[in-house]
Amino acid sequence: MTGLSVLVRLVAAVGGGYAVAAGLAALAAVALPAGGLMARSEAVVLASMLAFLVYLGLLIWAFANRRLLRLCLVMAVAGIASWGGAWGLLRLTAGG
Repeated sequence: MTGLSVLVRLVAAVGGGYAVAAGLAALAAVALPAGGLMARSEAVVLASMLAFLVYLGLLIWAFANRRLLRLCLVMAVAGIASWGGAWGLLRLTAGG
């Protein structure tokens, strides 16, 4: 691994992993109360705790994965999908 690829992996792991984990936490925090599964405050706490595990898994996977392009694509697609899903579900449940 060259120094540049390590730097790109580090940025993808820290920045991309955070974006994906936060997006999934936001999606879960909106989806659980919308589905009537739990109260909003409990859903936010549960989603935040689970986001730490997701973030840890993405950090480990970023350095275990051999292909740098796949890493960047997965982080970008997962981040866009999770934040887009959270935003869309929030707009849908808020009625506007």
